[in-house]
Amino acid sequence: MAGRFEGKVAIVTGGASGIGRATSLRLASEGASVLVADRDEPMGTETVAMVEAAGGTASFERIDVRSEDSVAGMVATAVERYGGLDVAHNNAGVVDRVMRITEMGADRWDRMIATNLSSVFYCLKHEIPAMLERGGGSIVNTSSGAGLHGGAGLAHYSAAKHGVIGLTRSASDEFAREGVRVNAVCPGLVDTPLVQGSVFDVDFKADPSQIAEVVAWLLSDDSSWVSGQPIEVNGGGRG
Repeated sequence: MAGRFEGKVAIVTGGASGIGRATSLRLASEGASVLVADRDEPMGTETVAMVEAAGGTASFERIDVRSEDSVAGMVATAVERYGGLDVAHNNAGVVDRVMRITEMGADRWDRMIATNLSSVFYCLKHEIPAMLERGGGSIVNTSSGAGLHGGAGLAHYSAAKHGVIGLTRSASDEFAREGVRVNAVCPGLVDTPLVQGSVFDVDFKADPSQIAEVVAWLLSDDSSWVSGQPIEVNGGGRG
């Protein structure tokens, strides 16, 4: 399956469903060997089966992105299994119900920061050295429109996603000249399991494949002079 990622190795966290599944399918369709990383093994293996049914190469790795040891093991697995690491989509994340800051418990805040922000730090910390071993690479972190604009009732989610953009810019500043580009995709509302049936489930939302298309562009050499940028993808809406 020749394409922009022929001969390249990819990691996709949160690859079991939604945007991560769509990215896994897209990268594999263009030639990448994809490590689908997620805590949901049944859904993750389903993603792998979908990739393989389409003629691509993928395997599953069960991880907890809140654990640095788990993330380090994920990167080591990709290198051992496929020979290196070239591109990564750090996409795993959670949402929560709407609540005001004054109603928010520390447990909810801590969970959001651990899953949506600390996880990206761990991924960058361990992915970048593996990419430098290959002479460079490209990383896309999933932020959100809420990481650019904020949102009433979403302080913990918005703070984490703002932090993802800060990490993205800092990592780019540190490593772009060494050949590792780092960008962020900032989706609006997307038709994913995280959104379906929630208060955010409205008619105006993207298909995950529309976000994956932008992720693939950012990971590819087609965007070779783009780094440190948060790219908002919302169809002209805001969310």
